[in-house]
Order: sequence, then C-alpha cells, then structure tokens
Amino acid sequence: MNKLLHPILLLITAIACQPSKKEQPSLPRIAIAGLAIESSTFSPAFTHEEAFHAKTGDDVFSVYPFLAPDSSTRKRANWFPALQGHALPGGIVTKEAYESLVNQTLDLLKESLPYDGLFFDIHGAMSVEGLDDPEADFIARVRQIVGKETSISTCMDLHGNISKELAHHTDLMTCYRLAPHEDEIESKKRAVVN
Repeated sequence: MNKLLHPILLLITAIACQPSKKEQPSLPRIAIAGLAIESSTFSPAFTHEEAFHAKTGDDVFSVYPFLAPDSSTRKRANWFPALQGHALPGGIVTKEAYESLVNQTLDLLKESLPYDGLFFDIHGAMSVEGLDDPEADFIARVRQIVGKETSISTCMDLHGNISKELAHHTDLMTCYRLAPHEDEIESKKRAVVN
C-alpha cells in the first residue's frame, strides 16, 4: 500500500503546482484619493471636516458608478480606495479640517503600498486657511508617500486652478468639459481609464 501511496502523492503534488490556465496576468494596483470643494473666500462662513462627508475603504466605490462591482472598469485593476470627500460649495476650509482629512488619506495610502497608479479626485478651487495652493500641497504630500513611479491621474472642474506645482506632481490631468457639469462622472471615468 505504501508503494502505491507515494506515487499518488507525487502526482497530486505535481498537478497542484501547475499554474492554472485561468490565471490572469497581475492587474495594476490603483489607489483612489481626493478632496473636493469649490471655496469662496468672500464668504464669512468656514467649512469644517464634517462638510466633506468623507468616505473610506469600499464606501468610496459608491461615489463612482463606473466602479460598481460588476463593471468592466472595476475588473481591470486591483483597487485601493483611501479617502474621498466632497463638500458643497462654501467658505474657506479650516486648517484643522484640511490637515485631518489629508493626514487620514496619507495614513490610508501607506497601508497598501506600492501602487501602479492613483486616481486623484479634486475640484481645483479649494481654499484653506494659511495655504496658498491646497491642491498642490495635497498632491505633493501624496507623491511623497506613493513615490515617483506611481502614475497619478487627476480629474477636476474645468475652472479649477492648475498651478505649476500641481501640474508637476500630476502625470495625467482631465477636467469636466461641460457647464453645468453633466459630464462629471464621465470625466472622472476618463481620468481613471487614462
């Protein structure tokens, strides 16, 4: 019986070690992060953290219908949603709210490094107490975490502010093409697919 058992175990081991014909080549690792608000510096109001209704982890997918579980886009990559927050247009963002949301994003991005790409979802017209260019500050800090090899694709409003610093840290950039923004979701999908 032992003479028969040994060849059978070897055969099972050999079959188990064969690569499956169904195996796919490894998919790209894509992170998602972003904060969006259209700020008015003329408003006396301040925008606080809770106004962003920040979503983390799998809850981020609910913002993007093109990343539904059964969508072809979702199946093209391994996704690592960090944090996505979107506030209604309002007053200047408090420094405290900005730092809290950015630091949460950076901590979440650190958890799943490395990435092949990152979808950076912003508005382009955020104002923060004490910062001249918050989107550029944010993307520079993201770039420090993800490194220079990670492609960053940014989507923003068509009237967003594109500073030299923001452009420097972005590999691909797209914006809405219509006002009113009937193509917002289409533009975000374009940024992801790019």
